[in-house]
Amino acid sequence: HLGEQGAPALALPALGGFLFSAAATPVLNGCEIANQDLLAAIRALAFIDDGPTRRPVDYRNLRSEELGSVYEALLELHPEINLDARQFTLTSASGNERKTTGSYYTPDSLVQCLLDSALDPVVARAIERATPAGQPASAAAIEAAILALKVVDPACGSGHFLIAAAGRLARHLATVRIGDGEPSPVALRQALRDVIAHCIYGVDINPMAVELCKVSLWLESLQPGRPLSFLDHRIRCGNSLIGATPALLSEGIPNDAFKPITGDDKAVCSEYRRLNRDEHRQQGNLFESEIKLGRLATTVLELEALDDQTIEGVREQQRRWEEMVRSNDYKFTGLLADAWCAAFVWRKIVDRQHPHPITQEIFRRLEQNPYSIIPSRHQEEIERLAQQYQFFHWHLAFPDVFRPAVNDQPLENPAAGWNGGFDVVLGNPPWERIKLQEKEWFAQRNPEIAIAQNAALRKRMIADLVESDPTLLQEFRDDLRVAEGESSFLRHSRRYPLCGKGDINTYSIFAELTRTIVSPSGQIGCIVQSGIATDDTTKEFFQDLITSRTLRYLYDFENRQGIFPGVHSSFKFCLLTIRGAATRDAGDAEFVFF
Repeated sequence: HLGEQGAPALALPALGGFLFSAAATPVLNGCEIANQDLLAAIRALAFIDDGPTRRPVDYRNLRSEELGSVYEALLELHPEINLDARQFTLTSASGNERKTTGSYYTPDSLVQCLLDSALDPVVARAIERATPAGQPASAAAIEAAILALKVVDPACGSGHFLIAAAGRLARHLATVRIGDGEPSPVALRQALRDVIAHCIYGVDINPMAVELCKVSLWLESLQPGRPLSFLDHRIRCGNSLIGATPALLSEGIPNDAFKPITGDDKAVCSEYRRLNRDEHRQQGNLFESEIKLGRLATTVLELEALDDQTIEGVREQQRRWEEMVRSNDYKFTGLLADAWCAAFVWRKIVDRQHPHPITQEIFRRLEQNPYSIIPSRHQEEIERLAQQYQFFHWHLAFPDVFRPAVNDQPLENPAAGWNGGFDVVLGNPPWERIKLQEKEWFAQRNPEIAIAQNAALRKRMIADLVESDPTLLQEFRDDLRVAEGESSFLRHSRRYPLCGKGDINTYSIFAELTRTIVSPSGQIGCIVQSGIATDDTTKEFFQDLITSRTLRYLYDFENRQGIFPGVHSSFKFCLLTIRGAATRDAGDAEFVFF
């Protein structure tokens, strides 16, 4: 009731937000719990036993950094359920989950350094553009310029980068509003709420991280008597790396979508590859889809213009967002983009019960009419694969940021097929190979296989599961296919022409992604492995940074001081700052090695 109705007797307003609604806990809503068990849970949350002393948890001063640490600790816990005893225990698998999710909490000192190099210059340029030469500065114009900035973390985790960026922007905004002097805490809090409502975006593949990121933002911007801001349209869940762009959609299904992966029939792949090549003799276009994208952008802008200072305003924002997601425009453009991605991971086998792969002809028919031409089985399989791989299409997720072409005018980003982009892209993306690691996969499911003396023995033990545990073997093969499907997409979709090759690591793919989603006048600040400048698989990417004059800073470190505790001390990483194409001549590149 506190989330949806508040508690007037306690002078507590409704919080709003999905996390505090009944819809967030459908499994628990009808459950009962004994008072003593509820009291034990509340006591465990409210107090810490420090030897003989019991002290309360200081939630009042809980910061996003502490919440992020809690998130990291939760990633290491796995439930073991005993159905017979009707109980469960949480066991720690320290390190494994962080490796499989690529999650490492970023020290604040590194975050602040990237804000200095990537965010502050963009703010300075925005203020300069809002102040015409020879005219007095307009506080209203500068305020509008700051609130128009768009900042994103494409692997946001618990929101540490976004909280820091919002705090930095809020200080700029509050300073403008009060004129001279140090902004008061109240002024900073109001500025922070406005910045989070207008400027902050995030994406993460982990649903728990997405919800935790919202909580972190709410904790930082909560104001007495005000509901929680509506953030569902800004903090999104999905795989940032696997999705379509308008440019790729306009080219149709590439022949390389029929490269075989685990579980595919090579002969079937070859046959459909030939068929797809023949069907490419005719080509449709996405003019109608571009019109639909323009309508989606208008809807989002109207939603953001609503007053969010009351629970009624926040609920109206949520209602309009849900209405847009259910609209034909949104569902059609999403289905088309999902179909394009699904072509790469579609199971290509001889089976009349399984819908045949998506080729160029099916894709063209889908573009013309998504609901009445292609068989329903195709739609069901597209939706299943979209959910399994968590396809994420940036231009559909954030239509207010990525704008379609206007008539025949040149695009700002022809490679992606859109105008606009984020003003600042920040983050510490996962550093993981796109390959299923058998030891880590079996660590919780079958520890004996995980601790096998060598890889050959482990593979024999996996093969023996066909008799001892066929269900586990099928789960392993399914996850192996997903990993190979992701790798195939990154290599063959043409989405990552510079880094989608060799022994792919996610950090390099994220680095290439950031250059796609940043605006021409924006900047990127990210933490990646030093191999971005030295590895053979990333040499074309780094050479392009140099020749295009978009590299601004590269600060190289070795992890000798244990900056990242879960990473080996000899590991090398760097703070990388990249400029948008329109600011390529704004200063020479700087290199620092520690």
